Amino acid sequence: MSKQVLVQKVSARRSYAAGYKYCSRCRTYHLTDSVRCPYCGILLRNSPRKKKPVDPSKYVKPSII
Repeated sequence: MSKQVLVQKVSARRSYAAGYKYCSRCRTYHLTDSVRCPYCGILLRNSPRKKKPVDPSKYVKPSII
């Protein structure tokens, strides 16, 4: 049997580091050993979506001639 705790309104980075998993359908965090949400059955996310940082040096400022 897995341990389940619901946590809402928690910073995503902190919750993933503490071992919580996120259900994108229920929009809740769960502390469980299971890979599926105990309520809806969808796969739980165990790491945040990766966003690449924008490198400002790649962009050229347009100049008006």
